[in-house]
Amino acid sequence: MKIYLIRHGEPDYGQVTEAKYKGFGRDLSRLTSDGIQQAQAIANHAIFDESELLLVSPYTRTMQTALEITRFKEIPVCVELLLHEWLPDKTGYKFENPEQMKVAYHDYLKGTKTSDLEFETKEEVYQRVASVFQHYKNAGYTCIACVTHAEVIRVFTKVERVKYCGIYEMAY
Repeated sequence: MKIYLIRHGEPDYGQVTEAKYKGFGRDLSRLTSDGIQQAQAIANHAIFDESELLLVSPYTRTMQTALEITRFKEIPVCVELLLHEWLPDKTGYKFENPEQMKVAYHDYLKGTKTSDLEFETKEEVYQRVASVFQHYKNAGYTCIACVTHAEVIRVFTKVERVKYCGIYEMAY
């Protein structure tokens, strides 16, 4: 199955920062005006002519990216919980400050464990997202597009610098 991985547009964390949201609350961030334009700019890309379905992470920034794409392209959309970004705190309640996340992210990248957070490993990210892809492959899809996050795309493509609304093709 061919999969086009698409990173969401540029997020605006101002509103959630002002509201003092932490942890999962930060995932409610919307797109900047540039992020909206980035999504609109890719909406007429040829990949959407061959994609049978647009899968979307449940985060606001990915769903808003998909909304902007589907304003211009008629394609079925399905929100998939397991397409979310890397989890720096699998418990959902220990994350308290950005410094903790920096330590957890360093450990994640290096495969070490100095963080006090129980973070998701690269293998766990891969297995979680692969389970979604396998479901659609088993259902008979031959080409899907997927709006997701930088770490998900890195795990599957090994691309280091994942651009906002960048499109990355892979075979699954």
